[in-house]
Amino acid sequence: TELRAISITDLVRLSKFITEKCATYGWVDPRNNEVIDSAKEVNLYNLVYNFVGPVTAPVGHEVAEEALVIGLDGEVPGGVAQEEQHDGRRRFRYVRGVPPGAKKGASDPFVRTFSGSFAELLFNRERAAAYFVSHWWGEPVLDFVVCIQEHAKVHKLGEGLYWVCAYANSQTHIADELGEGGPLESPFFKALQRAEGAVLVVDATSTVTTRMWCGFENVVINRQGKDLAVATAAGGCGHVLTIAPAPADQGYGDTMARELHTQRQQGFPADRLGKAVQTRLEEAVASNPEDEKMIVDVVKDRLGGFDHANAGLRVLASVSLFGLEIADSATAKALNEAPEPYELFGTAKTLNTATMCGLRLHMCNALCLICEKLGDTEVEALGRGLEVGQVLTNVQLFFQGCNKLGDTGVQALSRSLEAVKGLTTLTLQFQTCPKLGNTGVEALSRGLAAANNLTKLDLTFRDCKKLGDPGVVALGHGLEAAKDLTRLVMSFSGCDKLGDAGVVALSRGLAASKLSCLQLDLRGCRRLGTTAAESLSQALEASVYLRSMQIFFCDRHFFADENRGIVMEAAGELRSIVVPKASGRDVCSLQ
Repeated sequence: TELRAISITDLVRLSKFITEKCATYGWVDPRNNEVIDSAKEVNLYNLVYNFVGPVTAPVGHEVAEEALVIGLDGEVPGGVAQEEQHDGRRRFRYVRGVPPGAKKGASDPFVRTFSGSFAELLFNRERAAAYFVSHWWGEPVLDFVVCIQEHAKVHKLGEGLYWVCAYANSQTHIADELGEGGPLESPFFKALQRAEGAVLVVDATSTVTTRMWCGFENVVINRQGKDLAVATAAGGCGHVLTIAPAPADQGYGDTMARELHTQRQQGFPADRLGKAVQTRLEEAVASNPEDEKMIVDVVKDRLGGFDHANAGLRVLASVSLFGLEIADSATAKALNEAPEPYELFGTAKTLNTATMCGLRLHMCNALCLICEKLGDTEVEALGRGLEVGQVLTNVQLFFQGCNKLGDTGVQALSRSLEAVKGLTTLTLQFQTCPKLGNTGVEALSRGLAAANNLTKLDLTFRDCKKLGDPGVVALGHGLEAAKDLTRLVMSFSGCDKLGDAGVVALSRGLAASKLSCLQLDLRGCRRLGTTAAESLSQALEASVYLRSMQIFFCDRHFFADENRGIVMEAAGELRSIVVPKASGRDVCSLQ
């Protein structure tokens, strides 16, 4: 049973079939025996009753009369049926269609009968699923399909294979499929063990988190450490949440991946996330009270209880809400109780709201914030929040249009970063911060020298007009102390007070490092001359580990032919340099 996967193509075909045939066949809702008016209303209860059950029934299997209303074209759902009378009740025999090549005069033309699961009917070979789907049968099937389509797109699965219980289990032999060994011997558990990850499909009312079998599945997902995504449908479109950037977000660097990750999740309905923050799987219910008690006992006695799975879903929802700029006491509590490290991507404003609601970052291992229009006081408070980051390894802060941010705030931030001992990746981008000058950058340099574990650093001081040689000289000294640094991005674009002395000190720091990747932006630094070019060339010659390099210049006076030759000659093979043509436009030359 665990090897009965269904493909994206199968699901799309099924969705099309429902749209075209629901009205033709006069499908009914088994709960009230009323005709279903729209294909958009068809859920799995309806689909199994009207279609999946009948087309996978064995010869002579008895079904309710309402399940099969003969269409105008003489068909029944899924193929041809032969009606027989038995004890005064209707019985049907099913095939996928009239078999081609039936022997002339055969007493029974229905020679290709089928009995099994719907997945087997579609593809009569074993197929292992890459992803397990946890969902509630009451969700419209068309919504379910767009959720899985979006999941496959986000994870770049192509023709993805999924395990869906309604299609993997034979609906006319369900007791035999489930067996008598309990949840840990069920097809659900076995399919989860084989799957790479799982998808939790959240319906419009978030009923899925109140269903006991779904609760069991999510406990197992959490316990086995499966990659979990949450999907939902709204307005006919699928939306997928992932705890970290998915394959579709990758390919443009870590920073861009996180931005794309956050943007992609903006459409996820916040009300459904709010309900997930309150998840209590142990309070879920099952249609069969015996199943409910059995699952609760197994989870408590053999799987460690519901708490860890509850916390996992709450954290995923809270992290996603943070990205939507929503924070309250419930999300702060969920994150404070996180059993595993988590990553936060959002805005400094949202973090401030969350902090006021009691959030502490002691379990946050990666923090990426857009910091707009902050002043010294706000940045100092932001730094204090970082100091409790016991597992914090990655900090990315993007300061944009912070006209009131000056040296005082950056000094305070630097002191706080020094307290984060496990930091391996640091991004600080100051764009158009006119009050930031040498004193603040000197403080950052001292923090850089104290960051013993730092391997990746991105420092941007774009259009920071007060920054000059003293601050950049200090940065050079800091680089000399950062012995484990392997990747460095630095931008001084528009810093027109930077001169040769700053670049000479910076070059000494580069020469002493173990950098394998360097990007340096000196566009608009019009005071640089031959001395700066020579110091850079010497640094490149001394950098034995360097394999990838980009240096951006824009000022043709500085980057005259002789200076360009000096640096490019030192660049050597497998490195790139960005230089201006006579037109002033940047081009990339490869040696």
